[in-house]
Amino acid sequence: MMEHQPPKEKINPEELMAAYKQTGDLNIRNQLVMHYAPVVKNTIISMRSLLPQNIQQEEFFNQGIITLMGCIDKFDPDRGASFSTFIYKHLRGTMLSYMRKQSWLPYRVRTARRSIIQGQAELGNQLMREPTDKELAEYLGMPEKELNRNLQEIATADMFSFEELIDGMSSGQEGFTNTREDTVDRNLLQKELKQVLGEAIDRLSPKEKQVITLCYYENLNLREIGEVLSVSQQRVSFIRSAALTKLNKVMSQYLHGKDDD
Repeated sequence: MMEHQPPKEKINPEELMAAYKQTGDLNIRNQLVMHYAPVVKNTIISMRSLLPQNIQQEEFFNQGIITLMGCIDKFDPDRGASFSTFIYKHLRGTMLSYMRKQSWLPYRVRTARRSIIQGQAELGNQLMREPTDKELAEYLGMPEKELNRNLQEIATADMFSFEELIDGMSSGQEGFTNTREDTVDRNLLQKELKQVLGEAIDRLSPKEKQVITLCYYENLNLREIGEVLSVSQQRVSFIRSAALTKLNKVMSQYLHGKDDD
C-alpha cells in the first residue's frame, strides 16, 4: 500500500519575493525562478509566429531564464507593479535582442527576397493573375519546399523589424529617440502609441487587417493563415509584408515626431 504523501504547500510568490529582498537567499531566488519559469515558456509561445525556426526554442528559453533571474534582482515590489507584467516586457525585449545579435536572417534569404518579389511580379504579369506557389517555384528554379521556407523566414524578418520598432518605443531603449518623450508623461505616451497604432491598423485594407489579426491576435503562422483564407503562403507573405510596411511607416513617423504626409 502506497504511503500517503501530504500535499505540497502552495507557494506565495509575493511572500517569497519579499523574503528574497530582505535576505538575498539564493535558495529563495531559485524557488522564484521555478515558479515563474512557465511565464518564460508562455512568452515564447506567444511569440511563436515571430521567432525564427532556425534557432531552437531551448536557446530562447535559456536566455529567458537568465533574464528572469536578473528581473528578480531588479524588481522593486514597493512600486506596485505586477512582477508577471514586469518580466513579460523584459522577456520580449530579450527575445528580440537575442535574434538581433544572432544575425539570424541568412544572406541566402536576403538574396531570395529580391528574387521572389521580382519573380512574383514578372510571372504575375505573364499569367495575368497571381501565380501559385508551385508555379512561382518552377519559374525561380527553386524547390517549392525551399520557397515556402524562404517565405516563412522573410515574413519573420518583416515582423521582427516591426516588433523591434514597437518594443523600442515602448521601453525607451537606446537608439530609439522619441522627441515627445521629454514633455509627455510615460503613461500618456503609451496610450497615444496604442491609439496611433490602432488608427494605422484601421487604415489597412480589409485583407491586410485580417492577416494582421490572425498573425498577432490568433498567433497563426503563414501556412495556418493561408488555410484560413484559402490562399497560398506566398500570398499571405506579401499581404503581411505590405501591411507591416505601412504600419512601420506610420509608427516611424510617430517615433520622430512627424505627421503623416
